[in-house]
Amino acid sequence: MDYTRVNLGCGYRKKQGFINIDNREVVKPDLCVDVTEGLPFDDETVDEVVAQDFLEHIPIGKTVFVIEEIYRVLKKGGIFISLTPSTDGRGAFQDPTHVSFWNFNSWLYYMDDNYRHLYGISAKFTGVVQDIKTDPDNNVIHTYTNLRKG
Repeated sequence: MDYTRVNLGCGYRKKQGFINIDNREVVKPDLCVDVTEGLPFDDETVDEVVAQDFLEHIPIGKTVFVIEEIYRVLKKGGIFISLTPSTDGRGAFQDPTHVSFWNFNSWLYYMDDNYRHLYGISAKFTGVVQDIKTDPDNNVIHTYTNLRKG
């Protein structure tokens, strides 16, 4: 049985057993794709998506589309794991290449029906969202998600 795993925004951190995707050829990804234009997979064909230090590089205005694309390609029960610098610490703002900003509450828009319906978001995840102090000395906090497609 095939198990399809995708590593979004792999950069130089390729994961064995994953399809490593990035928008820069220089990092030699398995697929060079601009995910703000969509993911190159059919509906419900991916078992797991990992996005580590990735979502903050998606421009505001494209973030909902990208999350909806992740949801679209995931199989029912598929896993979405992300680690994103939280605005509750300095990490979100210290990198000048960050163009969207996330925190624990950001995930309510993809999990809670009241938020989802208010903005017409179809993605509905369930699971764990938590803040982790990844660099306490510099007050860097990441928001970690381990979500499932409902």
